[in-house]
Amino acid sequence: MRKLLLIFCLAGFALLADDDLPPVATAAVRIAAVPLATVPLPEIAVPGAMLADCGVATPKSDLSDQSDKGRTAKVPLATVPGVAGNLAAARAFRETAAVFRDRRSVLADPAAVAGSPIYQAWAKIYADHHDYTPAYVPLPPGLRMIAEVRLPVRQEILRDNLAFYAKRGYNAVLLTFDGSENPGELSALARECRAAGLAPWFAFGGREDLKQSVFIAPATLRRLIGELAPLSDGMLLGWRRTCLHLFLPDRAFQDYVVKAAREKNPKICIVGESYWGKTAETSGRFAVTTSVPDNASGCLLVNVGYSMATPEILKIVFGAVKAPKILLVIGERPYYQTRAANGRTFDENLKIKETIENRFRSAGMAGTVTLHGDGSDGLFDPNFTDNLAQSGRK
Repeated sequence: MRKLLLIFCLAGFALLADDDLPPVATAAVRIAAVPLATVPLPEIAVPGAMLADCGVATPKSDLSDQSDKGRTAKVPLATVPGVAGNLAAARAFRETAAVFRDRRSVLADPAAVAGSPIYQAWAKIYADHHDYTPAYVPLPPGLRMIAEVRLPVRQEILRDNLAFYAKRGYNAVLLTFDGSENPGELSALARECRAAGLAPWFAFGGREDLKQSVFIAPATLRRLIGELAPLSDGMLLGWRRTCLHLFLPDRAFQDYVVKAAREKNPKICIVGESYWGKTAETSGRFAVTTSVPDNASGCLLVNVGYSMATPEILKIVFGAVKAPKILLVIGERPYYQTRAANGRTFDENLKIKETIENRFRSAGMAGTVTLHGDGSDGLFDPNFTDNLAQSGRK
C-alpha cells in the first residue's frame, strides 16, 4: 500500500528519478491467455485527473456502472433507462444481455438491439464460436509508436507530422477506424505512413462515446481489418471506444477480430490491454482489468503513462501481466493542453513524454505508444486533437 501511494501521491506532477530500480525482464516467450478479468486494488488517493481513460476524455454519454457478478447476473429493469414499463424493450434487453457480457454497451449501442440484422449477425457468430488460438508473433524490438492517424486527412498536416516524428526516432504509427471509412482510403493512408518511415499499426475504436457503435456489421469490420492487416505490423485490440474502460469484449468478439487479422497477415502482432481504472464491472472503484488473448505479442498498459508514475508500477499494479508490456504515454497529466492546461509549449510537452518513454524503457518496457496531443481529442477544444492528420504541433 505504501509503495502504491508513493507512486501516485508525490507532490505535484514532478518528474521522478528511478536510476536505482532494477530492469524488468520481458523475454519473448509463448504467452498464455489472460481471460477478461478484474483485480480489485486497495483504495488509492489519486489526483482527479487520473480518472482519464486511454489518455482521452471521459465518455460524453457514460451510463452508471453496473456490477456484473457472473454471466447470469440480472440488472433490475426499474434501473434501466428507457426500459421500465416497456415489456417489449425489457425482453429485448434481456435477450441481448444474455449474449453480450458488457451490458452497459448493450444499453447504449443502438446496433445491439435484439432482432436487428446486426444483432442477429453477431448472435450467430457468438453461437457458432470456437476458441481461436493464433500462433505467437513477437513484438519488434524497440517499438516506439506515435498515435494516432485517422480519416479524414489534411494532407499537408499529415505529411509534416509523419516526417517530424520519423526524424524524432519514432518507428511506428497507429491508424484507427470506427467502421464508417472507405477501405481504399484506409489502405492508402497505411501506405503513406509506411512510405514516411513509420510502420502502420491499427485499432478498431472510434470516439469515446458509449453511443458510438461497437457492434457494427461484422462483414464491414472484417473487410476493414482485412484491408489494413496485410499493410500493418500490428493491431491493438482496445482503443478509445473499444478500450476496457468503455467496452468489455467477449471471447467470441475478440477471436473474431484476431482471426480476421491473422487470416490476412499471419505475422501481424496482436496486443491486448490492461487498464487501471473504472469499468462497467468495478462498481465505481479503481481496479486493474486485463484482457490478453492466447499468444498475444504484448499488452498495452493504459491510464498510467503520466509524469508522476515510476517503473515500480510494472510490478505493483501490473505484476500479473506476463506478456511483454507496452506503455501508453500521455504526458505530464491528462488534458495538459486544454482542460488542465500546463502552459507549456508543444516541444516542452513532447520532451516530457520522451522522458517518460525513456524511464520505462530503461526499466524493461518492451515498447511505448505516445499520444500526439493531450488525450482530449477535440472534446474541450476542436483545435486540439490527437489526430496527426488534422492537428499540427502547437
